[in-house]
Amino acid sequence: MSAWSWLDPRAVAAWTDFAASGEAEADRKEFTERIHRQGWTHMYPPQFFGARASEEMSAVALRLSELISSLPGRIFGDDLDAWVSYLGVPADDAQLMCEALRRPHLARVATAFMRPDLVVTDQGLQLVELNVATSLGGLSTCAPYTAATRDSGYAGFLKARGLAVRGFDTSKAWLDVFGSLVERHGDGPLHVFEATADPADIDSGRRFFVDMVRSAGYEVSCGLVHDLEATDEGVYFEGRRVDAIFTAYTWHETKHFVPPALTRRLMELDTAGVVSFIGSPAAALYDNKANLALLFDEEFADVLSREELALVEAHVPETFRLRAETLDRAIAGRDTLVCKPSSAYGGKDLVFGPTTDAARWRTVLTERLQDPTECYVLQRHVPPAVVELPGTSPSGREVVLAPLVFGGSVAGVFVRQAVPRPASAINASSGAESAGALWLA
Repeated sequence: MSAWSWLDPRAVAAWTDFAASGEAEADRKEFTERIHRQGWTHMYPPQFFGARASEEMSAVALRLSELISSLPGRIFGDDLDAWVSYLGVPADDAQLMCEALRRPHLARVATAFMRPDLVVTDQGLQLVELNVATSLGGLSTCAPYTAATRDSGYAGFLKARGLAVRGFDTSKAWLDVFGSLVERHGDGPLHVFEATADPADIDSGRRFFVDMVRSAGYEVSCGLVHDLEATDEGVYFEGRRVDAIFTAYTWHETKHFVPPALTRRLMELDTAGVVSFIGSPAAALYDNKANLALLFDEEFADVLSREELALVEAHVPETFRLRAETLDRAIAGRDTLVCKPSSAYGGKDLVFGPTTDAARWRTVLTERLQDPTECYVLQRHVPPAVVELPGTSPSGREVVLAPLVFGGSVAGVFVRQAVPRPASAINASSGAESAGALWLA
Protein backbone atom coordinates (compact mmCIF):
# COMPACT_ATOMS: atom_id res chain seq x y z
CA MET A 1 0.00 0.00 0.00
CA SER A 2 1.38 3.42 -0.90
CA ALA A 3 2.20 5.74 1.97
CA TRP A 4 -0.11 8.33 0.46
CA SER A 5 -3.18 6.17 1.00
CA TRP A 6 -2.95 6.08 4.83
CA LEU A 7 -4.72 9.38 5.43
CA ASP A 8 -8.51 9.66 5.31
CA PRO A 9 -9.31 12.07 2.45
CA ARG A 10 -12.40 13.34 4.32
CA ALA A 11 -10.17 14.63 7.12
CA VAL A 12 -7.72 16.16 4.67
CA ALA A 13 -10.54 18.13 3.03
CA ALA A 14 -12.05 19.09 6.39
CA TRP A 15 -8.74 20.41 7.69
CA THR A 16 -8.34 22.69 4.70
CA ASP A 17 -11.69 24.26 5.46
CA PHE A 18 -11.09 24.45 9.21
CA ALA A 19 -7.73 26.13 8.70
CA ALA A 20 -9.38 28.66 6.39
CA SER A 21 -12.00 29.48 9.03
CA GLY A 22 -9.45 31.22 11.22
CA GLU A 23 -10.19 29.03 14.24
CA ALA A 24 -7.27 26.63 13.88
CA GLU A 25 -4.58 28.66 15.65
CA ALA A 26 -6.61 29.13 18.84
CA ASP A 27 -7.54 25.45 18.74
CA ARG A 28 -3.88 24.50 18.36
CA LYS A 29 -3.00 26.50 21.47
CA GLU A 30 -5.77 24.96 23.58
CA PHE A 31 -4.94 21.46 22.32
CA THR A 32 -1.25 21.90 23.11
CA GLU A 33 -1.96 23.17 26.62
CA ARG A 34 -4.37 20.33 27.32
CA ILE A 35 -1.97 17.56 26.35
CA HIS A 36 1.27 19.20 27.50
CA ARG A 37 3.86 16.75 28.78
CA GLN A 38 7.37 17.85 29.69
CA GLY A 39 9.94 16.79 27.11
CA TRP A 40 7.37 15.77 24.48
CA THR A 41 5.92 17.51 21.44
CA HIS A 42 2.53 16.36 20.18
CA MET A 43 1.16 16.43 16.67
CA TYR A 44 -1.40 19.06 15.69
CA PRO A 45 -3.60 18.88 13.78
CA PRO A 46 -4.55 15.27 14.58
CA GLN A 47 -4.29 13.03 11.52
CA PHE A 48 -6.95 10.44 10.70
CA PHE A 49 -6.34 7.11 9.06
CA GLY A 50 -8.67 5.34 6.67
CA ALA A 51 -10.50 2.24 7.93
CA ARG A 52 -8.76 -0.08 5.47
CA ALA A 53 -5.35 1.22 6.47
CA SER A 54 -6.15 0.80 10.18
CA GLU A 55 -7.26 -2.78 9.64
CA GLU A 56 -4.13 -3.63 7.63
CA MET A 57 -1.85 -1.98 10.18
CA SER A 58 -3.44 -3.93 13.03
CA ALA A 59 -3.29 -7.23 11.15
CA VAL A 60 0.37 -6.80 10.23
CA ALA A 61 1.29 -5.80 13.78
CA LEU A 62 -0.45 -8.79 15.34
CA ARG A 63 0.95 -11.32 12.89
CA LEU A 64 4.51 -10.04 13.23
CA SER A 65 4.34 -9.82 17.03
CA GLU A 66 3.00 -13.33 17.28
CA LEU A 67 5.51 -14.74 14.80
CA ILE A 68 8.65 -13.17 16.24
CA SER A 69 7.75 -13.88 19.87
CA SER A 70 6.97 -17.51 18.99
CA LEU A 71 10.19 -18.24 17.11
CA PRO A 72 12.51 -18.81 20.10
CA GLY A 73 10.20 -21.51 21.45
CA ARG A 74 9.69 -23.07 18.02
CA ILE A 75 13.42 -23.15 17.31
CA PHE A 76 15.09 -23.65 20.68
CA GLY A 77 12.26 -25.17 22.74
CA ASP A 78 13.18 -25.19 26.43
CA ASP A 79 16.89 -24.72 25.69
CA LEU A 80 17.26 -21.17 26.92
CA ASP A 81 21.05 -21.47 26.85
CA ALA A 82 20.94 -22.11 23.09
CA TRP A 83 18.73 -19.06 22.58
CA VAL A 84 21.02 -16.89 24.71
CA SER A 85 24.04 -18.12 22.79
CA TYR A 86 22.40 -17.18 19.49
CA LEU A 87 21.57 -13.70 20.75
CA GLY A 88 25.06 -13.20 22.16
CA VAL A 89 23.82 -11.91 25.51
CA PRO A 90 26.59 -11.42 28.12
CA ALA A 91 26.67 -14.26 30.65
CA ASP A 92 25.72 -12.25 33.75
CA ASP A 93 22.74 -10.66 31.98
CA ALA A 94 21.63 -13.97 30.51
CA GLN A 95 21.65 -15.70 33.88
CA LEU A 96 19.13 -13.29 35.38
CA MET A 97 16.94 -13.30 32.26
CA CYS A 98 16.84 -17.10 32.09
CA GLU A 99 16.08 -17.40 35.80
CA ALA A 100 13.05 -15.18 35.22
CA LEU A 101 11.86 -17.05 32.12
CA ARG A 102 11.97 -20.37 33.95
CA ARG A 103 9.27 -19.06 36.33
CA PRO A 104 5.81 -19.68 34.77
CA HIS A 105 4.09 -16.46 35.87
CA LEU A 106 7.01 -14.25 34.90
CA ALA A 107 7.23 -16.02 31.53
CA ARG A 108 3.52 -15.32 30.99
CA VAL A 109 3.99 -11.64 31.77
CA ALA A 110 7.06 -11.41 29.49
CA THR A 111 5.16 -11.09 26.21
CA ALA A 112 1.96 -9.51 27.50
CA PHE A 113 3.04 -6.03 26.36
CA MET A 114 4.63 -5.60 22.92
CA ARG A 115 5.04 -2.82 20.35
CA PRO A 116 6.22 -3.40 16.79
CA ASP A 117 7.64 -0.26 15.17
CA LEU A 118 6.48 -0.03 11.54
CA VAL A 119 8.07 2.56 9.28
CA VAL A 120 5.79 3.90 6.54
CA THR A 121 7.60 3.46 3.20
CA ASP A 122 6.56 3.67 -0.44
CA GLN A 123 6.52 -0.14 -0.39
CA GLY A 124 4.25 -0.33 2.66
CA LEU A 125 4.90 -0.97 6.34
CA GLN A 126 8.39 -2.16 7.31
CA LEU A 127 9.19 -3.53 10.78
CA VAL A 128 12.42 -2.09 12.19
CA GLU A 129 12.11 -3.55 15.70
CA LEU A 130 9.78 -5.37 18.08
CA ASN A 131 9.73 -3.83 21.55
CA VAL A 132 8.81 -6.21 24.36
CA ALA A 133 8.59 -4.63 27.81
CA THR A 134 6.13 -3.46 30.44
CA SER A 135 7.45 0.12 30.21
CA LEU A 136 6.53 0.68 26.56
CA GLY A 137 6.57 4.17 25.15
CA GLY A 138 3.19 5.25 23.84
CA LEU A 139 0.98 4.13 26.73
CA SER A 140 1.03 7.62 28.25
CA THR A 141 0.41 9.23 24.86
CA CYS A 142 -2.43 7.37 23.13
CA ALA A 143 -5.27 7.81 25.62
CA PRO A 144 -4.59 11.49 26.52
CA TYR A 145 -4.11 12.34 22.85
CA THR A 146 -7.43 10.74 21.91
CA ALA A 147 -9.21 12.60 24.72
CA ALA A 148 -7.65 15.94 23.74
CA THR A 149 -8.67 15.42 20.13
CA ARG A 150 -12.27 14.65 21.03
CA ASP A 151 -12.45 17.87 23.07
CA SER A 152 -10.84 20.01 20.36
CA GLY A 153 -12.49 22.62 18.19
CA TYR A 154 -11.37 20.62 15.16
CA ALA A 155 -13.38 17.62 16.40
CA GLY A 156 -16.41 19.89 16.75
CA PHE A 157 -15.91 21.06 13.18
CA LEU A 158 -15.73 17.44 12.02
CA LYS A 159 -18.87 16.59 13.98
CA ALA A 160 -20.76 19.37 12.24
CA ARG A 161 -19.91 17.57 9.01
CA GLY A 162 -21.22 14.27 10.33
CA LEU A 163 -17.75 12.88 11.09
CA ALA A 164 -17.13 11.45 14.57
CA VAL A 165 -13.65 10.98 16.05
CA ARG A 166 -12.84 7.38 16.96
CA GLY A 167 -9.84 5.88 18.70
CA PHE A 168 -8.71 2.85 20.70
CA ASP A 169 -9.62 2.54 24.38
CA THR A 170 -5.98 2.02 25.30
CA SER A 171 -6.42 2.48 29.04
CA LYS A 172 -9.15 -0.16 29.32
CA ALA A 173 -7.14 -2.61 27.23
CA TRP A 174 -4.06 -2.13 29.42
CA LEU A 175 -6.04 -2.42 32.64
CA ASP A 176 -7.76 -5.60 31.44
CA VAL A 177 -4.45 -7.30 30.68
CA PHE A 178 -2.79 -5.97 33.83
CA GLY A 179 -5.73 -7.16 35.93
CA SER A 180 -5.37 -10.68 34.53
CA LEU A 181 -1.74 -10.82 35.66
CA VAL A 182 -2.02 -9.61 39.26
CA GLU A 183 -3.53 -10.90 42.48
CA ARG A 184 -4.89 -9.08 45.52
CA HIS A 185 -3.56 -10.26 48.87
CA GLY A 186 -5.54 -8.21 51.38
CA ASP A 187 -9.11 -7.11 52.04
CA GLY A 188 -8.79 -3.62 50.61
CA PRO A 189 -8.24 -2.43 47.04
CA LEU A 190 -5.34 -3.94 45.15
CA HIS A 191 -2.23 -1.85 45.84
CA VAL A 192 0.02 -1.17 42.83
CA PHE A 193 3.56 0.10 43.31
CA GLU A 194 5.01 1.87 40.28
CA ALA A 195 8.73 1.27 40.67
CA THR A 196 11.46 3.48 39.29
CA ALA A 197 15.17 2.63 39.39
CA ASP A 198 17.10 5.80 38.61
CA PRO A 199 16.85 8.40 41.39
CA ALA A 200 17.08 11.10 38.71
CA ASP A 201 14.14 9.69 36.74
CA ILE A 202 11.45 12.29 36.12
CA ASP A 203 8.81 10.69 33.93
CA SER A 204 6.32 13.28 32.78
CA GLY A 205 3.86 10.52 31.91
CA ARG A 206 3.57 9.36 35.51
CA ARG A 207 0.55 11.53 36.26
CA PHE A 208 -1.43 9.80 33.53
CA PHE A 209 -0.32 6.35 34.69
CA VAL A 210 -1.37 7.02 38.27
CA ASP A 211 -4.78 8.34 37.20
CA MET A 212 -5.28 5.33 34.91
CA VAL A 213 -4.49 2.83 37.66
CA ARG A 214 -6.78 4.63 40.11
CA SER A 215 -9.61 4.59 37.57
CA ALA A 216 -9.75 0.80 37.99
CA GLY A 217 -10.30 1.15 41.74
CA TYR A 218 -6.70 0.29 42.60
CA GLU A 219 -4.52 2.11 45.07
CA VAL A 220 -1.20 3.28 43.68
CA SER A 221 2.12 4.37 45.12
CA CYS A 222 5.27 5.50 43.33
CA GLY A 223 8.88 5.27 44.42
CA LEU A 224 12.28 3.70 43.96
CA VAL A 225 12.32 -0.08 43.83
CA HIS A 226 15.09 0.08 46.46
CA ASP A 227 12.57 1.55 48.92
CA LEU A 228 10.51 -1.64 49.03
CA GLU A 229 10.72 -3.88 52.08
CA ALA A 230 10.61 -7.47 50.82
CA THR A 231 9.78 -10.13 53.41
CA ASP A 232 8.61 -13.74 53.22
CA GLU A 233 5.15 -12.60 54.32
CA GLY A 234 4.78 -9.70 51.90
CA VAL A 235 6.30 -6.69 50.14
CA TYR A 236 5.77 -3.31 51.79
CA PHE A 237 6.17 0.36 50.91
CA GLU A 238 6.05 2.85 53.75
CA GLY A 239 4.41 0.24 55.95
CA ARG A 240 1.63 -0.67 53.47
CA ARG A 241 1.49 -4.02 51.75
CA VAL A 242 2.02 -4.00 47.99
CA ASP A 243 0.07 -6.45 45.81
CA ALA A 244 1.66 -5.70 42.44
CA ILE A 245 4.98 -4.14 41.42
CA PHE A 246 5.01 -2.48 38.01
CA THR A 247 8.51 -1.65 36.82
CA ALA A 248 8.57 1.66 34.98
CA TYR A 249 12.23 1.15 34.14
CA THR A 250 14.10 -0.52 31.29
CA TRP A 251 16.49 -3.46 31.27
CA HIS A 252 19.43 -1.04 30.97
CA GLU A 253 18.23 0.78 34.08
CA THR A 254 17.92 -2.58 35.83
CA LYS A 255 21.56 -3.30 35.06
CA HIS A 256 22.79 0.09 36.22
CA PHE A 257 20.62 0.78 39.27
CA VAL A 258 19.06 -2.42 40.63
CA PRO A 259 21.21 -5.01 42.45
CA PRO A 260 20.63 -8.50 40.98
CA ALA A 261 19.90 -9.78 44.48
CA LEU A 262 16.90 -7.43 44.77
CA THR A 263 15.54 -8.47 41.38
CA ARG A 264 15.97 -12.15 42.29
CA ARG A 265 14.20 -11.59 45.60
CA LEU A 266 11.16 -10.08 43.86
CA MET A 267 11.16 -12.92 41.34
CA GLU A 268 11.15 -15.47 44.16
CA LEU A 269 8.30 -13.71 45.97
CA ASP A 270 6.27 -13.60 42.73
CA THR A 271 6.69 -17.38 42.35
CA ALA A 272 5.73 -17.85 46.00
CA GLY A 273 2.49 -15.93 45.39
CA VAL A 274 3.45 -13.13 47.77
CA VAL A 275 3.47 -10.33 45.18
CA SER A 276 2.86 -9.93 41.44
CA PHE A 277 6.08 -8.78 39.76
CA ILE A 278 5.09 -7.11 36.47
CA GLY A 279 8.26 -6.22 34.62
CA SER A 280 10.93 -8.78 35.48
CA PRO A 281 13.97 -9.40 33.21
CA ALA A 282 11.98 -12.19 31.51
CA ALA A 283 10.97 -9.82 28.70
CA ALA A 284 14.54 -8.76 27.87
CA LEU A 285 15.37 -11.81 25.73
CA TYR A 286 12.26 -11.25 23.62
CA ASP A 287 13.14 -7.56 23.33
CA ASN A 288 16.50 -8.35 21.70
CA LYS A 289 16.78 -7.21 18.05
CA ALA A 290 18.83 -10.28 17.17
CA ASN A 291 15.55 -12.23 17.26
CA LEU A 292 14.81 -10.66 13.88
CA ALA A 293 17.84 -12.47 12.48
CA LEU A 294 16.06 -15.77 13.16
CA LEU A 295 13.67 -14.86 10.35
CA PHE A 296 16.52 -14.84 7.81
CA ASP A 297 18.86 -17.52 9.15
CA GLU A 298 19.09 -20.34 6.60
CA GLU A 299 19.56 -22.84 9.43
CA PHE A 300 15.97 -22.24 10.54
CA ALA A 301 14.34 -21.61 7.16
CA ASP A 302 12.19 -24.74 7.38
CA VAL A 303 10.54 -23.46 10.58
CA LEU A 304 8.56 -20.80 8.71
CA SER A 305 5.41 -21.59 6.75
CA ARG A 306 4.80 -20.18 3.28
CA GLU A 307 2.44 -17.60 4.73
CA GLU A 308 5.05 -16.56 7.31
CA LEU A 309 7.78 -16.31 4.68
CA ALA A 310 5.52 -14.08 2.59
CA LEU A 311 4.79 -11.92 5.65
CA VAL A 312 8.50 -11.51 6.37
CA GLU A 313 9.33 -10.75 2.74
CA ALA A 314 6.66 -8.05 2.63
CA HIS A 315 7.28 -6.35 5.97
CA VAL A 316 10.69 -7.13 7.53
CA PRO A 317 14.02 -5.75 6.25
CA GLU A 318 16.73 -8.41 6.15
CA THR A 319 18.57 -8.57 9.48
CA PHE A 320 21.68 -10.50 10.51
CA ARG A 321 23.95 -10.65 13.55
CA LEU A 322 27.35 -8.97 13.62
CA ARG A 323 29.75 -11.90 14.02
CA ALA A 324 33.31 -12.62 12.94
CA GLU A 325 31.94 -14.67 10.05
CA THR A 326 29.62 -11.85 8.92
CA LEU A 327 32.06 -8.95 9.30
CA ASP A 328 33.12 -8.93 5.64
CA ARG A 329 29.47 -9.00 4.56
CA ALA A 330 28.68 -6.10 6.86
CA ILE A 331 31.63 -4.03 5.63
CA ALA A 332 30.78 -4.67 1.98
CA GLY A 333 27.12 -3.79 2.51
CA ARG A 334 27.73 -0.34 4.02
CA ASP A 335 25.59 1.51 1.44
CA THR A 336 22.47 -0.45 2.39
CA LEU A 337 22.85 -1.24 6.10
CA VAL A 338 22.29 0.27 9.54
CA CYS A 339 24.08 -1.12 12.61
CA LYS A 340 22.03 -1.37 15.81
CA PRO A 341 22.74 -2.43 19.41
CA SER A 342 20.58 -5.49 20.03
CA SER A 343 19.29 -4.52 23.47
CA ALA A 344 19.19 -0.71 23.25
CA TYR A 345 16.04 1.37 22.78
CA GLY A 346 14.99 4.85 21.70
CA GLY A 347 17.23 4.90 18.62
CA LYS A 348 20.39 4.88 20.75
CA ASP A 349 23.76 4.31 19.05
CA LEU A 350 22.45 3.68 15.55
CA VAL A 351 25.06 3.97 12.80
CA PHE A 352 23.77 4.40 9.26
CA GLY A 353 26.05 2.96 6.61
CA PRO A 354 24.85 5.21 3.76
CA THR A 355 25.96 8.34 5.67
CA THR A 356 29.19 6.90 7.10
CA ASP A 357 32.44 6.82 5.14
CA ALA A 358 34.02 3.43 4.45
CA ALA A 359 36.93 3.80 6.88
CA ARG A 360 34.71 4.89 9.76
CA TRP A 361 32.19 2.13 9.03
CA ARG A 362 34.92 -0.52 9.15
CA THR A 363 36.25 0.89 12.42
CA VAL A 364 32.80 0.98 14.05
CA LEU A 365 32.01 -2.60 13.09
CA THR A 366 35.40 -3.89 14.21
CA GLU A 367 35.09 -2.17 17.58
CA ARG A 368 31.52 -3.34 18.08
CA LEU A 369 32.47 -6.91 17.26
CA GLN A 370 34.83 -6.81 20.25
CA ASP A 371 32.33 -5.18 22.66
CA PRO A 372 31.86 -7.58 25.63
CA THR A 373 28.79 -5.77 26.97
CA GLU A 374 26.55 -5.65 23.89
CA CYS A 375 25.81 -7.56 20.70
CA TYR A 376 24.85 -5.86 17.43
CA VAL A 377 22.78 -6.50 14.33
CA LEU A 378 22.91 -5.23 10.79
CA GLN A 379 19.60 -4.42 9.14
CA ARG A 380 18.81 -3.35 5.61
CA HIS A 381 18.12 0.37 5.78
CA VAL A 382 14.57 1.19 4.69
CA PRO A 383 14.17 4.85 3.67
CA PRO A 384 10.90 6.23 5.05
CA ALA A 385 8.39 7.65 2.63
CA VAL A 386 7.87 11.40 2.74
CA VAL A 387 4.18 11.76 3.61
CA GLU A 388 2.27 15.01 3.18
CA LEU A 389 0.59 15.73 6.52
CA PRO A 390 -2.03 18.50 6.40
CA GLY A 391 -1.38 21.43 8.72
CA THR A 392 2.32 20.76 9.31
CA SER A 393 5.16 22.99 8.15
CA PRO A 394 7.00 21.73 6.27
CA SER A 395 4.26 19.34 5.23
CA GLY A 396 6.51 16.47 4.14
CA ARG A 397 7.12 14.12 7.09
CA GLU A 398 8.51 10.66 7.86
CA VAL A 399 6.18 8.47 9.92
CA VAL A 400 6.44 5.46 12.23
CA LEU A 401 3.31 3.61 13.29
CA ALA A 402 3.80 1.62 16.50
CA PRO A 403 0.78 -0.51 17.47
CA LEU A 404 0.51 -1.37 21.16
CA VAL A 405 -0.16 -5.11 21.42
CA PHE A 406 -1.53 -5.93 24.87
CA GLY A 407 -2.45 -9.54 25.60
CA GLY A 408 -2.50 -10.43 21.91
CA SER A 409 -4.74 -7.56 20.76
CA VAL A 410 -4.00 -4.12 19.34
CA ALA A 411 -4.84 -1.59 22.04
CA GLY A 412 -3.71 1.62 20.35
CA VAL A 413 -1.16 2.94 17.89
CA PHE A 414 1.67 5.23 18.96
CA VAL A 415 2.35 7.54 16.01
CA ARG A 416 5.57 9.50 15.54
CA GLN A 417 6.46 11.87 12.71
CA ALA A 418 9.42 14.10 11.91
CA VAL A 419 10.83 16.19 9.11
CA PRO A 420 12.99 14.05 6.80
CA ARG A 421 16.54 13.53 7.99
CA PRO A 422 19.19 11.37 6.29
CA ALA A 423 20.32 9.40 9.35
CA SER A 424 18.05 9.49 12.36
CA ALA A 425 15.46 7.35 14.09
CA ILE A 426 11.93 8.77 14.17
CA ASN A 427 11.37 9.04 17.91
CA ALA A 428 10.71 11.60 20.61
CA SER A 429 14.33 11.68 21.80
CA SER A 430 15.39 12.94 18.37
CA GLY A 431 12.62 15.53 18.13
CA ALA A 432 9.76 13.65 16.53
CA GLU A 433 6.16 14.68 17.31
CA SER A 434 3.91 12.08 18.91
CA ALA A 435 0.25 11.17 18.62
CA GLY A 436 -2.24 8.33 18.94
CA ALA A 437 -3.86 6.82 15.85
CA LEU A 438 -7.40 8.03 15.15
CA TRP A 439 -10.05 7.41 12.51
CA LEU A 440 -13.42 8.83 11.54
CA ALA A 441 -16.88 7.29 11.63
